[in-house]
Amino acid sequence: MKNILLTLIAFIGLSSCKKETIENNIKNDPKFATELRLSPESVKLDGHNLILIPYLWRDFMPISEEDGKKMVCSNKLTESNGMTIPNTIVLKKQYLIKDNDIWTANYNEVRRNTAFIVEGIVRNGPKWGPNVRVDVVCEFEDKGKTYRILAESQLINRTD
Repeated sequence: MKNILLTLIAFIGLSSCKKETIENNIKNDPKFATELRLSPESVKLDGHNLILIPYLWRDFMPISEEDGKKMVCSNKLTESNGMTIPNTIVLKKQYLIKDNDIWTANYNEVRRNTAFIVEGIVRNGPKWGPNVRVDVVCEFEDKGKTYRILAESQLINRTD
C-alpha cells in the first residue's frame, strides 16, 4: 500500500512539473512584447524578399477535450517572388503575443515542401481563443545572423 501511495505521489508531481513547464513558456513582458512587435513584416536577404504566412488553430473535434486541444501553429517563411530560399536559412523559434503575454516555442518540425517556402510547426501551445487575434514572430538564422519577421493580428481558428 505504501508503494502505491508513493507511486501516485510521484506521478502527480511529475504531471504537475510538465504542466508548469508549458505554462512557464508564457511570460507577461510588456517591454519584450513591444520589441517583438517592432520586427519587420518582410526581410530582404541577398535579393530574396521573405514574408511570414502563419496559420493557427485549436482542435475542438468530438474526440478533443471539452475545452479543446492546445494550439498548433504553422508558420510559412515564404519568398514572395517565388525564388528558392537558400538552405542557409534555418527556422529557430516562434513567439505568439497576446496583449503583453508572450508564448515562446522552438519549432517541433520544419518542412521544405516547395523551393520558396520553409514551414515551421509548433504544437502544444496555449489554449488562447479560438477567434482571438495574436501577433506572430518567427525567429530564423542565416549564415550565423539572427532575424525576426512579424505577422500582425493573426486569427486563432478552430476545427470542429
